Amino acid sequence: MNRLKILVVDDSATARHYFTGLVEELGHQAVTVSSAQDALARLSRERFDLVLCDLVMPDMDGLDLLKSLRQQGLDLPFLLVTSYGSLATAVQAVRLGADDYILRPVDTGLLAHRIQAVHERHRAALEKRLRQDLEAALATAGAVAHELNQPLMAIMASAELIGLTDDPARIKEMANTIVEQTQRLGEVTNRLVSLVRYQAKPYVGDSVILDLQASSRKPGQAS
Repeated sequence: MNRLKILVVDDSATARHYFTGLVEELGHQAVTVSSAQDALARLSRERFDLVLCDLVMPDMDGLDLLKSLRQQGLDLPFLLVTSYGSLATAVQAVRLGADDYILRPVDTGLLAHRIQAVHERHRAALEKRLRQDLEAALATAGAVAHELNQPLMAIMASAELIGLTDDPARIKEMANTIVEQTQRLGEVTNRLVSLVRYQAKPYVGDSVILDLQASSRKPGQAS
């Protein structure tokens, strides 16, 4: 595992010193703060790979810090440190979004295992989200190409035919086709700017493309 940058949050100077030693012994970098408020401030300006946080702290405890991070949409690996007396609260914290907890006194081998497991789970989840985002982007690009191709070909053909005929009726017909297909392009553009969800549909073979109509907001529909 690569060297991680870990934020240690504990109101006890002795505990911070102790966890710094453990984290550095495992080959990682430890940055310490003495309160949840300081942790929030530090996290707002620095990137960390994991938070190692004491559960019981004055003013704002580890559970409050966890809730605040999740409310901000910060999906940062969060490992809670607790005692046997707070075990029920630690289990509740896991239900609320903590990745895991570790009991005092902390065993170095167990801490190493928990840090690695939490980090790998988040890395796998991130890779999955990135893969899903890429698939959605490719499906969207495929839908745009599919929807734009026919009107563009019709406009090009009509423009070429106008240049090859002197018949006013034929010219008018081709001009109307260009107007109609241009309006169709406008409809496709409006659907793209009105996308509110991702819903795909089968395309060629096993591939899928974005269903523009099903994924876009209808006129007058609230976002």
